[in-house]
Amino acid sequence: MKGGILMDKPFQRITILFYVGHSGYPLSRCIQLAKFLASHHILFLVNQKHTSVVESLRLKGIEPLLFSKHSDLESLLEDVQADVLITDGLDTDLEESKTFKKVIPTTIHFDDFGEGGKEASRVIQTLYREEREALPSNYVTGHSGFIVPDELEPYAQLGLRPSQALPLPHIVVAFTEEDEDNLSYRILRHLLHLQIPLAVTVLLHSNYRHKRDELKMMALGRKQTRIIETDDFLQSISECDMVICDARYTPYYVAVIGKPCIVIAQNEKEGLHGFPREHNGFVHLGLGRKLKQSHLQQAVMEFILHHNRSGKAVKKQLSLKLSSNNQNMLRLIEKIIQEGSSEVTRNA
Repeated sequence: MKGGILMDKPFQRITILFYVGHSGYPLSRCIQLAKFLASHHILFLVNQKHTSVVESLRLKGIEPLLFSKHSDLESLLEDVQADVLITDGLDTDLEESKTFKKVIPTTIHFDDFGEGGKEASRVIQTLYREEREALPSNYVTGHSGFIVPDELEPYAQLGLRPSQALPLPHIVVAFTEEDEDNLSYRILRHLLHLQIPLAVTVLLHSNYRHKRDELKMMALGRKQTRIIETDDFLQSISECDMVICDARYTPYYVAVIGKPCIVIAQNEKEGLHGFPREHNGFVHLGLGRKLKQSHLQQAVMEFILHHNRSGKAVKKQLSLKLSSNNQNMLRLIEKIIQEGSSEVTRNA
């Protein structure tokens, strides 16, 4: 997708500052948005304690602006004089957000569950929760905030094609990053107790915090059971028959591809996320540390034995049309920036 914002008016180059607090999808989303907005002056800002974000940006040839203290942040923002700030992977506090607002006309926060979101021009919650109380008017919730990165586009709707990877039902287990409760190990152990032949691939992120040898020993001698260390899980998901994953961003990737998917939350915060639910084509089994082996095995067998159910789940996912999100999100960003420019003009 080419072009940038403000295309229907005489071109006005502005400065857009991306403030990223987490590697993985938040960083991917910002890099993708930066590509779409490349006709403008793009800068990246990172707290130097987030070393994985700094390293990932440098690997892509991007040298971010760094700071360590709040006082440094304020002076840095005043030097940059950005027109727009886009944050991602951060739960901001009120003091921080007020600093943004004082210096930068338009502030857009993705997935900000901190108090600072109340001060933003707009908060876009992709990891939205099924709230009973009304949110402030500057909050936008829903799956529209998921930006499809370039690397995911070639896999869109591949789930509609029959799997040809393995003759057995092939399950991919993918828990992101640290996998704090070692659900990769727990899920593999439960799957190996199923009394049917299965192919199982467990994907381990480079930040996986547990002993890899324990998983590899469990897989030894088990036909068609593999442990793969990788941060790129797209091809594995596209080639499998079923996915078992976390409740953060992985279900969004799955919904673009289209695969029967069992979701297990890694913590209480994940357990509140409203997207990976039955109405969107997912089986949600709740918190991983409370998961019963019988519940997981029943969910797996339901998908394996009832192809109609698998097909309906995939159709629900693909009906969300997440691949159209990028265009719609750029229109929303344009609208937010125009509103911010009008506000500055009125107050001048």
